[in-house]
Amino acid sequence: MQKKILFRLLVFVVFVILIMVVVTCNPKPYFFRDNYKNANNLIHETENLQEQLFLKAHLKNGDVYILKDTWEVDTILDLVSGTGSSFDFNRKKTSEGILSIAIDSVAIFETNKKLGKTESKRITALAILTGVDVAVGVFCVTNPKACYGSCPTFYINEEDNFHFADAEGFSNAIAPSMEYFDIDALNNQKVTGSTFSLTMKNEALESHMVKNLKLLAFPRETGQRVYQSPANDFYVCENIHQLTQAQGTEGDETFLLKFPDRQERFSLSDPVNLSSKEEIYLTFENVRDPNDLGLLINFRQTLMTTYFIYSAMGYMGDEVGDIFAKLETSKETQEKLENGIKKELGKIDIQVWDEIKGSWVFQDGFYETGPVAINRQLLPLNISAKDSVLKIKVILNKGLWRIDNFALTNIREKVQPIEIAPHTILNKGQQDPTARDEINAVDDYLISMPGSEYRIDFELPANNQDYELFLYSKGYYLEWMRENWIKDKNLLKLRQMIEDPGRYLFLEAKSYKEYESTMEQQFWDSKIDTKNFSYYGT
Repeated sequence: MQKKILFRLLVFVVFVILIMVVVTCNPKPYFFRDNYKNANNLIHETENLQEQLFLKAHLKNGDVYILKDTWEVDTILDLVSGTGSSFDFNRKKTSEGILSIAIDSVAIFETNKKLGKTESKRITALAILTGVDVAVGVFCVTNPKACYGSCPTFYINEEDNFHFADAEGFSNAIAPSMEYFDIDALNNQKVTGSTFSLTMKNEALESHMVKNLKLLAFPRETGQRVYQSPANDFYVCENIHQLTQAQGTEGDETFLLKFPDRQERFSLSDPVNLSSKEEIYLTFENVRDPNDLGLLINFRQTLMTTYFIYSAMGYMGDEVGDIFAKLETSKETQEKLENGIKKELGKIDIQVWDEIKGSWVFQDGFYETGPVAINRQLLPLNISAKDSVLKIKVILNKGLWRIDNFALTNIREKVQPIEIAPHTILNKGQQDPTARDEINAVDDYLISMPGSEYRIDFELPANNQDYELFLYSKGYYLEWMRENWIKDKNLLKLRQMIEDPGRYLFLEAKSYKEYESTMEQQFWDSKIDTKNFSYYGT
């Protein structure tokens, strides 16, 4: 009996020693534990994030597959296969070994592997890249919430405007389900040739899925301009009635708002509550033609919304894929995002003083996400009096907006555009007919990775006509999950941000003030130079 006990004890000791050897030789095994949470923690260990490759597939039905080290894509059958584990909706382990996943069943992918040109486009188009910022170059290490981010940026002259772009595409579309179209005024000079060119760049650690691009062209005569309203209507206008006086919280701000000279008016945020509002009072005197007036504005956002987006990504931590998968499959989650912080921060609201009523009359508001390109829009005014003096009150969130100019103009008629598709696309100097076909196709995407640069040529009608040009862009983008963000996981703050944005903006004011004074420089310093950087070349 004693011999049996000693033998069993010896076997147990040997087993323990073997386990210790395995753990010592491989201190961070992938699938040593069956628990999904533990497996998820292991693959996102920030100290070893670049050394152990994984592909995580979040299925539309709620299941999750985690493949390790290597996997293969069957582009004929649209399958991805590899060795790993699967978990059901309740995160109970259901299988382990060689697994195959139908790409059609996937809501979002997550991986720390650089996706090459040979990868299935459908994987790239759904993949959140995690921790690969170290692999492609160190950006925003000291302040990850101030990283440059912009969606596709567009330049008429690619060498100009380091701190400005001529257009910035679909800035709100942070996930496939949030895809939408965006229209930006190019504010172009007189068109003199038959070809108009734009350069599209990816200057951030983001994957851009560009579904469609086209020019919207409006014939214009001398003295005419065409402007876009917040509702995406277009109007031929004449005359510019300059601002006489602007009075804001800082005092007289006329010199900042009278001319479209990129000398922008902005304020710092409220240190107590980030949803605080401020007012600017505009006066226009000697309006020569008081009929059919519209208010013009040149504006863009500060980095406040950038801070919120990157904070949200950090709060998600190693559950970023799970949360984005829920965003893809839950209308309720999408609606909460749309009606959360964005609604709490509000628009640039416009009111006009009505002398007859003796009160301010609300008109409408301006809103456009993005800190890079200046938006130029027109708000048709509904006013009863036809006076030569007009007073306007502007109500806006304190610290959120940069405004370059206010002016009045006379609306002559509503017009429809000529739509012009890309004729030729050059990929860093080389003709790329595939890119042209992708961007012109109904159900395809041109995928732009960090460092990408495309010159897009549009052929204008051959009639020697001058045109006002706007850029229509449609698509979505996926932020790369920075390694430093994973350490900031805080699901309670994420829930507060979504469920109770008013409370969140109140509590976050102090933290934001710590970043506000230094964000601007760090933002522009982390912008990728597409001439020297290539995602595929690193």
